[in-house]
Amino acid sequence: MSPAVTAGGARPGSQENGARIEERQVTPASAGNGNSPGEAAKAAQQAGIPAVSASEARALIELVAARGIAQGELGSLLGLEKSTVSRLAAGLERKGWVRRGRDEDNQRYVRLYLTPEGGVIAARLWQAWHSRQERILTSLSPEERTGLSAGLRGLVRGLAAEGILGEAGPASAGQGSG
Repeated sequence: MSPAVTAGGARPGSQENGARIEERQVTPASAGNGNSPGEAAKAAQQAGIPAVSASEARALIELVAARGIAQGELGSLLGLEKSTVSRLAAGLERKGWVRRGRDEDNQRYVRLYLTPEGGVIAARLWQAWHSRQERILTSLSPEERTGLSAGLRGLVRGLAAEGILGEAGPASAGQGSG
């Protein structure tokens, strides 16, 4: 499973509500393991990944998946307000990880694109996240993985029936699992 839960399948990123969130620095070495900030920064540096906020990491990974995206679209994917996305994009641009450019199909629109350096950072973040998920899942017994899979299918079906995962309506609530 990817950092985002979407009706369309696995994709990098995740969702937050529009409320102001307290940002914490996230590194592959520190996410959820109780390391001190100093240890996390050192481990990230050794892995070649700078410390980034959770929103920055999710935005970079979404940009990899989208290969260019409007700020409004990015905000929708991340569940963030326009002003928050604007500050996030400006910060990523200052770091040299994102550039703004005109949409090739419609010059009226400005889109966000990863720079080569941003692409490297995003790839490292994605690989570190993926490796962690693999370690977690392989630590489960076959029975636990089967149960988790069935439970997640049911959860996604329920979320879709509530309209939380896209445009699903009452028709999808009655469909069987599979």
